[in-house]
Amino acid sequence: MKSRLPRPHPLLLMLLAAGVLLGQGTAVVVYLGSLLLHESSHVAAARSLGLRVGRVELYPFGGQADIPDLELAGPLAEVLVAIAGPLANLAALAAAALLLRYGIATTARGDLLFDVNLAMLAVNLLPAYPLDGGRIFHALRSRAIGWSPAGREALALGRLIAFTLALGGIVAQLAGYPGWEVIVLAGVILWAQRGIERRLPLSRWALWLRALAALSRGEVLPLEAFAAASGSELRQVLRRLFGGRAHRVYVYEGGRVVGALDDQALYDAAQEGDLHRTVGEILQREDQDRGRRRGSP
Repeated sequence: MKSRLPRPHPLLLMLLAAGVLLGQGTAVVVYLGSLLLHESSHVAAARSLGLRVGRVELYPFGGQADIPDLELAGPLAEVLVAIAGPLANLAALAAAALLLRYGIATTARGDLLFDVNLAMLAVNLLPAYPLDGGRIFHALRSRAIGWSPAGREALALGRLIAFTLALGGIVAQLAGYPGWEVIVLAGVILWAQRGIERRLPLSRWALWLRALAALSRGEVLPLEAFAAASGSELRQVLRRLFGGRAHRVYVYEGGRVVGALDDQALYDAAQEGDLHRTVGEILQREDQDRGRRRGSP
């Protein structure tokens, strides 16, 4: 996948144009440079991990890069890619402080560089998916409950934060204080969530199919083992699956292991559409199928 030039969101273009028309050309240059520094750091981190990077879309307070294999790379990779942007803004903050300390930059420009990067750092560390803080939250939760359930949690938390920001901005505006920036931020968060929410139900299956395809090509994958009671439903097991791994689910009954299910057995059962079947029932059918195959001439 070839990377493309960053595509600015129409709202970002409107804000940049308004800044130029209002005579804030310097502020526009500093802001746009800080934004590009933030997003290019995400891209550099992803490429350093061997991940492909597609289109990058720039929003007023950050951006969103299409990294199709990020799910396969695992939670740690998601944290490293997510934290790269805020770290770049933190470095810019330090640079601004040094420029002011040694009188290299004028006070106005140094303060502008400091304030822009401080605001970008603070905003992107909010745990509101898909901001960087939300992606870090998602990565940490995905290790515990799986990629898709963590995605739903992160989206829900992001919506809660967005609506809280919007309400606070409206109250501030009505009280005579500037609150429109917060309202815009809330709208950007909700807008950016739309595409993620559409892809979320498919991500588990896509990751799983990629892992199965890798195994069929003879690739070697790390093995993730789980323990489940025989009465556990298939849907509960599927929520724990990760991309880029092979899985083995040990089925317990009466305190002992009565069998195990691999990815292919889980996939065949899921294809039948009844996710409420228990793993004990699936294991029993697998045993019956193996018995019939051994008994066939």
